Amino acid sequence: MPERSTVFQGVQIGKETTSGTPVAASKILSYLGIEATPELAFSSFTPMGQGVAGSIVPSQVSTTGSVSGQLSYAEHLYILNSIYGTATPTTVDTTAKRWNWTYTGRAAVTPVTYTVEFGDSTFADKFAFGTFNGHEITYRRTEEGLTIGGSAIGQNLSRNITLTGSPTAVEDVPVVNTHVNVWIDPTSGALGTTKQTRVFEAVFRHNDAFGAIWPLNSANASWANVVATRPTVQMEILMEDDTQGNTQYTAAVGTNATQFIRIGATSTVLAGAATAFYDFNIDMAAKVSGFGGFTDEQGVRCLRWTFDAVYDAGWGAAVKIQNTNKTASL
Repeated sequence: MPERSTVFQGVQIGKETTSGTPVAASKILSYLGIEATPELAFSSFTPMGQGVAGSIVPSQVSTTGSVSGQLSYAEHLYILNSIYGTATPTTVDTTAKRWNWTYTGRAAVTPVTYTVEFGDSTFADKFAFGTFNGHEITYRRTEEGLTIGGSAIGQNLSRNITLTGSPTAVEDVPVVNTHVNVWIDPTSGALGTTKQTRVFEAVFRHNDAFGAIWPLNSANASWANVVATRPTVQMEILMEDDTQGNTQYTAAVGTNATQFIRIGATSTVLAGAATAFYDFNIDMAAKVSGFGGFTDEQGVRCLRWTFDAVYDAGWGAAVKIQNTNKTASL
């Protein structure tokens, strides 16, 4: 058997009809990587009068995945449908598909789950009930670009499997850093009005969305299900210490009223027939929750603000996400 080369380890994914029941992983990922690792926990007992264990048995067997990659207008759909639940796209401008999610933080989300395969023709692995439970997008204009981090969980790993043959690619349209803008406004009705012209870095994170449950049930080879947990939902913005940056200082030490932030990207490529461009907008109702101090960025004096998501009753949400592309289904 040839050696298992690290270079050629690919990732394929398939949407499950019933969570935990494996399906063909018929989509190949080009912008997202999932580095999966078995999680093995053991129970041991050392009897009296003995210096070594008398019993060691596996107690919990599952899989964790570290997610990394670059932001695109289509592949991120797999993460969004998991963390925020199933969205059904609408058709706009003839050919464009518009996906929307509203996250309130006031109701449990049922995630879309996946069968994930990774490896090559020499040796491959897979796990079912793949659930994305966190993502972090970092936007920069410099060479780092638009990067994704995150995490996933799955049930026990199946080893030495055969990869699903002839996988198809998700549409290939990257989000380019020249597409990105940041707005901060005082009301939801004004969202997207006040552009922040000296933002050097913006980060959106939604982590720890789900946890696994482990009931006593011999029918379960791994955990049985996932449950929504208390997540961290934040934006972090590095901006010049100028008039706009000082506005946040005034807000933070004053009433710290709710603000509405948009990190938005709109492509120059049409998804629709004439007017609908590829886009990816994250809107969040937020309050300042942290100050990261002063720092230098590209020779400019900057300050870093952290904003936590809050539920706004008038807006009916804590976070809203819009993603326009040509992908009709996962």
